[in-house]
Amino acid sequence: MFKFGFDEENENEASCDFPAVGSPGACAQDLEWLAAEEVHLTERAIAAGGKPVKKVNLVSYGQLQLTYVATDDAVASLAELPGQELIAEAETLRSDLLPAKYEGGLKIWECTHDLANFLASQPDASLSGRKVLDLGCGAGLLGLLAASQGASEVHFQDYNVSVLASVTSQNVFLNAKENAATRLRFFAGDWQSYLLLTDEEFKEEESKFDCILSSETIYNPSNHAKLYSVFKKRLKINGTVFLAAKTYYFGVGGGLRQFEQLLEEDGVMESSVCWKCSEGVQREILKITFKTK
Repeated sequence: MFKFGFDEENENEASCDFPAVGSPGACAQDLEWLAAEEVHLTERAIAAGGKPVKKVNLVSYGQLQLTYVATDDAVASLAELPGQELIAEAETLRSDLLPAKYEGGLKIWECTHDLANFLASQPDASLSGRKVLDLGCGAGLLGLLAASQGASEVHFQDYNVSVLASVTSQNVFLNAKENAATRLRFFAGDWQSYLLLTDEEFKEEESKFDCILSSETIYNPSNHAKLYSVFKKRLKINGTVFLAAKTYYFGVGGGLRQFEQLLEEDGVMESSVCWKCSEGVQREILKITFKTK
C-alpha cells in the first residue's frame, strides 16, 4: 500500500475537451481501471504543513477563503510520485483526460465552484457534524469547504494517487486551520474497486456518509452505473448527494438528463434540480436522496 509521507525536518478552470465515447479505450468495459487504495498521510506531516509550494491561488465561497496549489506548481511536483507517468502522458498530449489513466484531477472545473458557492450560501445545507465524501475530489475544495463548516469526518476520493499527493493533500496543508478538527482520509482508484475496498467498513448504516459531494463526474456515460452505485451503497438512508455538472457534455454523450433517467429506471433514489445556470454552457446542481416509502 502506498504511504505518502514528508520529510519531517524539513488557472483554475479548464476547457471541456473530452474524448468522444467512441474513441479508442473510451468505453468503461474495455479499459483496465486502476485498483483502489487508501492513501495514508501522517498526522505529524499534516500538522507540520507538508512540503512548501511555490505558487498558490485564492478562492472565496461566501465568508470562507481557501488557498490552493497552482496547477503548474502541482505538475512540477509530480516527478517522483506513483502514477505520475499517466499524468505526464496527458500533459504531453495536451489533454485534460485519458480514460482509465488520468481523469482530470489537476484541473478545478467550473461546476466545483458552482457547488461550493451553493453550499456556502445555503444555511440549511450546512455540513457541521456530518460525515462527508468528496467523490472525484481533484483539488479537494468541496471537502475543505465541508471541513470548514465543521464536518466531523471528510473522505477525499480521486482516481489518481498522484493527484491526491501533489494537489489534494497540499491543499489540505495550505488550509490547515480550516480542517484542524476534522478527521480526513484519502482514497484513490476506480469507483467499483473503491466499493470493494471499503465494503466491510461500510456494512453498518451508521458508518455511511451523511452527505456526498461530487462535481463534473458524469461526463462519461459508461461510468454512470459505477457512480450511482457509490451513491446507493455509501449514503445513509436519510443522507443527501449534491451532484454538480454541465447539463450536457458535448462530444461525449454524458449529461444530467441521462443520469436522471438511470435513477428513475432503478427507482431507489430520486433527484431534483436545486440550482441552475443557463448562461453560456448550461450547468446544474442535483439534490439526490433515497425515495421515501
